[in-house]
Amino acid sequence: MRFWQKTLLVVMILFIVALDLSVGMIMNKSWQLNRQREVQRSDNELALIANNIYENLNSIKSRGMVVGDNVLLDVARSYAEYYRRQKIDLQLWDRGQRIYGRGGAAAGNETGDRAGQEGHQIERSSKLPAPYDHLILVYSRSIEDLYASQRELNRYIVFIQLIAGPLLAAALYMLIRQITRPLRQLSRTTQTIAEGKYGERVALKNKDEFGELAQHFNQMASAVESHVVDLSVMAEEKQRIVDNLAHELRTPLTSMQGFAQYLNAAHIGEEERITASGYIWSETMRLKNLVFKLLDLSTLRRQSIEMTCIQVDELFESVRLMEQGNLEQARIHLFMHTSTANVWGDPDLLASYLVNCIDNAIHASHEDSEIRLLAYEQDAQVVLEVRDFGRGMSPKQVKQAFEPFYRADPARSREHGGAGLGLSICRQIAEAHQAKLLLESEENRGTRMRIFLQLHNNEVHT
Repeated sequence: MRFWQKTLLVVMILFIVALDLSVGMIMNKSWQLNRQREVQRSDNELALIANNIYENLNSIKSRGMVVGDNVLLDVARSYAEYYRRQKIDLQLWDRGQRIYGRGGAAAGNETGDRAGQEGHQIERSSKLPAPYDHLILVYSRSIEDLYASQRELNRYIVFIQLIAGPLLAAALYMLIRQITRPLRQLSRTTQTIAEGKYGERVALKNKDEFGELAQHFNQMASAVESHVVDLSVMAEEKQRIVDNLAHELRTPLTSMQGFAQYLNAAHIGEEERITASGYIWSETMRLKNLVFKLLDLSTLRRQSIEMTCIQVDELFESVRLMEQGNLEQARIHLFMHTSTANVWGDPDLLASYLVNCIDNAIHASHEDSEIRLLAYEQDAQVVLEVRDFGRGMSPKQVKQAFEPFYRADPARSREHGGAGLGLSICRQIAEAHQAKLLLESEENRGTRMRIFLQLHNNEVHT
């Protein structure tokens, strides 16, 4: 059974039970009050009739007449005939003997309802005042109209319930369906998301608990979608890295295998042997460089860095010493200039960043050209810039430059032992420093790499 059906059934049962109990209690109380009024009216009329009879007997006695059975009969008959038109019957008893009237005897001053052929009646009895206290007046009045009204009211209540029940059920159905509409929307959206459509959201503008539930559900769905997208991107990236790595390993391994077989062949001279071993050494260094780059990427993804205040001059000098051999071999001049003294970051990672940038600049530059290594302040940040005036890259190449194993010029990169991981490592280093990385390049005009770092006295990183 659905939730709204259970709710409808429970509410209907509770409402009908509560309504029946309330109506029953009200009708019972109304009946008691009406009957009490009828009894009070009967008592008042009985007292009035008894007092009138008493006054009439005193008047007769004062005229010197004897109050005998005949006198009592005449007096009782006259009052009985008058009140019979009001549906009131009177009896007069003297010491247990009925003088006038019909029906059974009544003793004391008791109240009772009697149902007979003439319908429901109220009977009351009362003694006359002394010296006529041996006389008992019995009062009987029909209350059939009261019972008829009660029966009519009962039929009306049943009729109302027969009409109100279906109307109430229809109203509750529409109300509960409207109240539970957000739950149905949540259910449909959950099913849609379960089918893989993670962009689905619940469109509810309610300001009640259902609105809060929808808001929290949408937040959860957004978080799930973000995680799924991240996992998908990571899976694609890992697969791309594996594919590229397999491709990168195939060429040097094939070359090494071929030259190893060549060395094992007979009748080769010393010059051929040196050439073959040189190729094997070159490919071995290429594989070593590839493995180290991959380890650097893996390390940057797993660990956090410890920020320190770095002297920019010392950083640049250490980078120059590390790259001096490559610069001299390529016959490229390194120009360094700094207008800021300090920067906030990890010295080893920033040195690795600059080395990778300079390596890429060397590979892209011509002989006797210049590479600029600059440091300056801009918008409360320190900018480390590496700029060359070499071949540059097209807009498409700029977009793909940070992908692992990507090479703007594959032939020239392999010539220098590159694996296409330098800029990917630079991006990881920038992310570890929470810094912005900007690459600008134009074909045949050169490339400009900038990283924006916090100043050493920036309180956000202290």
